[in-house]
Amino acid sequence: MAKPPENLIYGVDDKPPLPVLLLLGMQHIFLMSSTLVLPVVLVTEIGGGFDQVRSVVALTMISCGLGTIFQAMRCGWVGSGYLCPNLCGPNFFAASMSAAWLGGLPLMRGMTIAAGLVEIVFARALHRIKFLFPPEITGLVVLMVAVGVIPLGVSKFLGVNYEGEPIQGASLLVAFLTLLTMVGVNVWGKGRLKLYSVLAGMVAGYLLAFGAGLLTATDFRGVASAPWVALPRYDGMLDVAFSWSLLPVFVIVSITGALKSFGNLIMCEKVNDAEWKAPNTRRIGNGLMADACCVTASGMLGGVASDTSASNVAFSSASGATSRRIGYVAGALFIVLGFFPKVSGVLSVMPMPVMGAILIFVTSFMIVSGIQIILGAGMDNRRTFVIGISIIFGLSLDLLPSLYAGIPVGIRPLFESSLTLCTVLAVVLNQVLRLGAPKGSA
Repeated sequence: MAKPPENLIYGVDDKPPLPVLLLLGMQHIFLMSSTLVLPVVLVTEIGGGFDQVRSVVALTMISCGLGTIFQAMRCGWVGSGYLCPNLCGPNFFAASMSAAWLGGLPLMRGMTIAAGLVEIVFARALHRIKFLFPPEITGLVVLMVAVGVIPLGVSKFLGVNYEGEPIQGASLLVAFLTLLTMVGVNVWGKGRLKLYSVLAGMVAGYLLAFGAGLLTATDFRGVASAPWVALPRYDGMLDVAFSWSLLPVFVIVSITGALKSFGNLIMCEKVNDAEWKAPNTRRIGNGLMADACCVTASGMLGGVASDTSASNVAFSSASGATSRRIGYVAGALFIVLGFFPKVSGVLSVMPMPVMGAILIFVTSFMIVSGIQIILGAGMDNRRTFVIGISIIFGLSLDLLPSLYAGIPVGIRPLFESSLTLCTVLAVVLNQVLRLGAPKGSA
């Protein structure tokens, strides 16, 4: 039986009071809203109007809410029983955009459903291939998930939208003060006050953004014209298409997303067990099944593919509240907000520096957690080369992407992200270097 760490205020099976559940659930849905800009960009790029954008955002919110509830469940093969919310997955964005450009939203829907089915197969096979993911590699996955969040978090923190754009002083000041508020509440807050570190930072951030002119009445023009209650719908929302040429890309993206969720769920285990040694692959497999159901639901409903949120898991660790009941509340609130266009619109206009400050805050916990898992495995020469070489080439993809411009088309999906490249290298190196290892060695 897991031993809860001393810093937890509400453990995974604890029952916080309803007011606390609602406040914590609201903080999580603010974090879950941080990537709602992705469906806005996607639909706008293919010429969709405001109503279509609003509907796709709402459908994405509903599917993410369902996924958050699925994950908190312990029901047969579905659900890890952890607080591991879903959000609109950046991991799927490039592939979804390609499908939308090629065949519109119907093709995006069909390929998202296919990706969900691929993850279902991976989830059911996980316990049979668990030898591929010893603790040092799972810790590496957690670390590289955090590394993948850094460019997004830092660019938003500095107020930079594209390469070469100067740093925006007002955005930087708002982001710094927002981050300082969250860190201050978390470090110096007493008792349950640190539960609300992100909420305190968000309130401060919105007020500062108004004062600095980064958030104006113009930003709420579309919100003001939207109805209070409406069913999310658009013309052709039930149409589905499929392309065999896109299937390999979506298979790779699906497995990459599953590996990211694998890392997030390991972080959930570690946060909730002070004596954590190795991942429970059956429980994590059930969590991946919940994630796969969420991705499939995203495609069936007509939203953009979702993914488990490392930021939310890190926030639950930072706040000391990991009760899975928070997942039920956050998921239900996100679903309900999908039917309230005005409210969902307010969530989607979160100021960029506030998003950046939140991402920096939670990524700090993710990085340390990944390092702790890697070092906790006990390093030797073999593990040093497995982890070191994988990180070197994984980071080289982020730092010097032009080096890989000539990669053959057939293996290019492996080089779509540092997480994918790093994980594949680590798994292969670990198996190769085991061949010459003495019998009985780890």
